[in-house]
Amino acid sequence: MQELFFCEFTLTEYNQYKKDIMNKLRKAMIGAVLCALPLMASGQDIHWQARGGIGYSTVFAGVTNIKDRVGFHVGGGADIGLSKNGVWRFQLSLQFARKGWKFDGFYGNEQIMEAQYGTRLDYLQLPLQMAARLRLGKDCFLTFRSGGYVAYGLSGKTHMNVLNTDHSETFGVNHFSRPFDFNSCAYDKESRKVRYPSFNRWDAGAYGGMDLTVGHIIIGYNVAVGLTKVCNAGFMGNPVGNAATAVLLGAYPKNISADLSIGYQF
Repeated sequence: MQELFFCEFTLTEYNQYKKDIMNKLRKAMIGAVLCALPLMASGQDIHWQARGGIGYSTVFAGVTNIKDRVGFHVGGGADIGLSKNGVWRFQLSLQFARKGWKFDGFYGNEQIMEAQYGTRLDYLQLPLQMAARLRLGKDCFLTFRSGGYVAYGLSGKTHMNVLNTDHSETFGVNHFSRPFDFNSCAYDKESRKVRYPSFNRWDAGAYGGMDLTVGHIIIGYNVAVGLTKVCNAGFMGNPVGNAATAVLLGAYPKNISADLSIGYQF
C-alpha cells in the first residue's frame, strides 16, 4: 500500500513538473514578445512580413504505421534589427498552421473494408527566432534562423475514404476535446484497432530555417520539431515498433513538420 501511494505521488509530481515547464515556456515566449514591442515601436530597423508555406507533417515517437500528410501555414510577422549593421535580428510571427498525419488501414464491423485516414490538427502558432542576415548583393540576403514556437490547438478532425466505394466521411469529433474510438471500427494496416485519446491543445518545440530574400520577395525553408507530447499515450501501431521508437525518441507522440514558404517583405 505504501509503495502504491509512493508511485502515485511521484507520478503526480512528474505531471505537475511538466505542467510547470510548459507554463514557464509560455511565459518566457510571451515575455520575449513584450520585450520586442519597444523595438517594434521605435521602428528604426523593422520589416513587416506576410508568408505562406506548404510541406509535410507527421508525428514521431510512440506510434508506428503512420505516414506524413500535406501541411501548411499562413501568417505574418516582423523582422527586427538588433545590431547597427543589421546582421543580428529577432523575428516573431503569428500563423495558422495545419499539421497531422495519414494512415492506411481498414474500417467496418461485420464487413471490413480497406480505408485511408487523414488526421489534421489546426493550430494558432507563434514562432520566435533569433536570426543572422548575410548580405549577398544589393537587396539580396541570406538569413539563418533558430528559435522556438508555442501553439494552441483550434480543431482536430479525421477524414476517412473507404477504398473501392464512394463512401467518405469526416468524423465530427474534435480530437482536442475528447477521445475517439472510431466507433470501434477503425484498424491500422496490421489489423490493430485504432483509438485516439484526447489530444493536448498546447504544443511547443524548436523552430528554425533559412531564407533567401531578393528585393521584397522571401523564399524560405522551415522545420518545426515538437518537444511536448501530442497526447498521453501512443494510439496505434505495432507494439514492438512503438516500444523501439519510445526508447529512441521518447514515449509520447510529438509533432514534426517541414515546409517551403514564400513571402513578401514590406
